[in-house]
Amino acid sequence: MIAFAKSEPMESFDERINRLFRELEQAVKWNRPSILLAVYSSEFVRADAEAALGAKLHELGHTVTPYRVTAEENADIPLNLFQHPEKAKTVFFISGLQWGGGKDGRNAYRALNIRREYFVDYLIRAVFWLTEKEAIALPTHAPDFWAFRHRVVEFVETPEPGRIVPLAKKLAWQDFEDRTLHKDTDAKIALRESLLNDLPKNNETLHARVDLLYTLSGLYGAKNEHEKSIELLHQALRLAERSQNVHLQARCHNGFGIVYSDIGRYDEAIAAYHRAVELESQWAAPYIGLGSVYRNLGRYDEANSVYQRAIELDPQWAAPYAGLGFVYCDAGYYDEAIAVYQRAIEFQPQLALPYVGLGRVYRDLGRYDEANIAYQHAIELDPQWAAPHAGLGSVYRDLDRYDEAIAAYQRAIELDPRNAYSYIGLGDIYAKMSRTNDAISKYRLAIALEPQNARYRTSIAGFYRKLGKESEYIEQIKIARELIGQEDEYNRASFESVCGNVEQALELLKAAIEKKQITKVWARRDPDFDFIRDDPRFKALVGE
Repeated sequence: MIAFAKSEPMESFDERINRLFRELEQAVKWNRPSILLAVYSSEFVRADAEAALGAKLHELGHTVTPYRVTAEENADIPLNLFQHPEKAKTVFFISGLQWGGGKDGRNAYRALNIRREYFVDYLIRAVFWLTEKEAIALPTHAPDFWAFRHRVVEFVETPEPGRIVPLAKKLAWQDFEDRTLHKDTDAKIALRESLLNDLPKNNETLHARVDLLYTLSGLYGAKNEHEKSIELLHQALRLAERSQNVHLQARCHNGFGIVYSDIGRYDEAIAAYHRAVELESQWAAPYIGLGSVYRNLGRYDEANSVYQRAIELDPQWAAPYAGLGFVYCDAGYYDEAIAVYQRAIEFQPQLALPYVGLGRVYRDLGRYDEANIAYQHAIELDPQWAAPHAGLGSVYRDLDRYDEAIAAYQRAIELDPRNAYSYIGLGDIYAKMSRTNDAISKYRLAIALEPQNARYRTSIAGFYRKLGKESEYIEQIKIARELIGQEDEYNRASFESVCGNVEQALELLKAAIEKKQITKVWARRDPDFDFIRDDPRFKALVGE
């Protein structure tokens, strides 16, 4: 067991902050490095201590830069600090060593041990904020770095009651945005669960606990742990109802709408969103959720209406413009879609969603260079989101750049293993490459994820027909026939093509093109139309 240098029993919080400050002040004065360890038992106390020390350092004219280890990608702390352009004028606040990846989370500790001399050679000044668990692990996994430390100060007291609630509410929403939900998710969950455990269970903390439960629900939803997400929302709603806070209740119902929509429980999603609107009719968020559900159900007029209502309520929020863009795109109104996507980007340039929409529009129009640029920009903004990688895979697939398409789809699947679209894309590519077993495997995975998707059933049926696998073809086309009645003309045209019903397929395809459900560019490439591709009427309809 490691024994730390204990703070004096009567030493106050301010005195310990001053000890750290004086050490850093002397390091700046004499141009030397400083490695300080601050051990804490509560996230609330750490937040207070960071704020207090940071304020004193700002008075000294020094910049304070937080450095949170959140994944293996940023576990090499010494290397990253050495490369920081303003390291000479910066004090680094470092936390999260346990999230450094590797066996037992040791990579961050190992990097500190190996590159410990960087701190001395490059005059780096840093405060390591350590949980008690991390403080025990540090000398065990990084003994040579441990020997380099200049001072250890402990903050293990109970947080001041008056400071807990505002800090909890602030930290609950820290780094919680739609575009970053998939980034460092486990570390974000750990922080909020730690905060929740620290909070006393009384009426004064109700609002803060609802905030923490709500953000935890969103993070678990981002990990596709939907049952856990729903459970947390139920906990949050019970507390919100106890507090009689209408806004908190509306937020919880909006959260239910998001989760139910994600898992295809659309009736429940609509009911949840409507309940949120009943509680807070001037809040735009539930209207955006409703728009997404209506669009998924093909109820485009209703989707358009609720998106327009969201814009009326919050005219400078990018999300309803982006949602409206997808409605226009689905309906084939590409000029209108591009206009509203660009409007969304104008209001929120760091949002990846409208760039994904633009990528889809440009791909549908055969403007592949512009589609590539849009998807790449979305990936830069949100590298952990699967959708732009999948979109990029489809661009490369259309261009017959199969290796790049496979890599993009595989990356999308790594980020979201439940993304059926990417499996279908891979299946189509493997089919073109005559990798029969791989193609069947991917088609089956897509169907396992979305067994009621008539389009996917049609695709695998068509592939079985090409292979001469009669019994497998009949099995899949029978299921597809039961599902296809509710689909649009384009999907029904695909079905009739695979079934060999040429006249019906051509008639439906003509209607689909007229209704802008499909572009001629994609119709020329869609493998489901291989069965009618040589018909002169097909060539006249879609062009050579």
